[in-house]
Amino acid sequence: MTHSGSHKSYRPICVLTFRFNYAIHGLEPLGYHLVNVLCHALVTALYVTVTYRIAGRVLVATLSGILFACHPIHTEAVAGIVGRADVLACLFFLLALLCYVDCYKAVNQSQQVDVWPCTVSHGVRSWTHVFGVAFCSTAAMLCKEHGITVLLVCVVYDLFLIKSVRPKSLLRLSQVRHTFK
Repeated sequence: MTHSGSHKSYRPICVLTFRFNYAIHGLEPLGYHLVNVLCHALVTALYVTVTYRIAGRVLVATLSGILFACHPIHTEAVAGIVGRADVLACLFFLLALLCYVDCYKAVNQSQQVDVWPCTVSHGVRSWTHVFGVAFCSTAAMLCKEHGITVLLVCVVYDLFLIKSVRPKSLLRLSQVRHTFK
């Protein structure tokens, strides 16, 4: 990070994968590109899984996975060697989101509750999901800084899909707050 050519970002997981690549392939670019393509394939499979868990429809998950896999916006992240930071951050982002979604599903299978599910009374299984979210979101941030947004996505998932809050009700809350000022 002190080198003049550094972009001054702390991305140790991404750097670690480059070190493994260098240990195996040296400076041969084919190995680096191959790892990026394999990581993108893994992320695409994980994306399909997350989409299926949220939408509950195979067709929706499959079509969105195909679109995700071949969308041109991913070209730079997959074809460029340094794009691995984006792909790895996406991998851990999706894993964290999957842990969060599964946390609700695990609690709802054992009992119906209307509070945040991962409390002591729900047992070890739900706590493992909480630690999974914490670990994967931290790993996403250690791959690339925008990995922190997974926490916001979990809040949005909780509000709009689990608690069924409508955007209009959020606007009403905003209006009420302004009347008290």
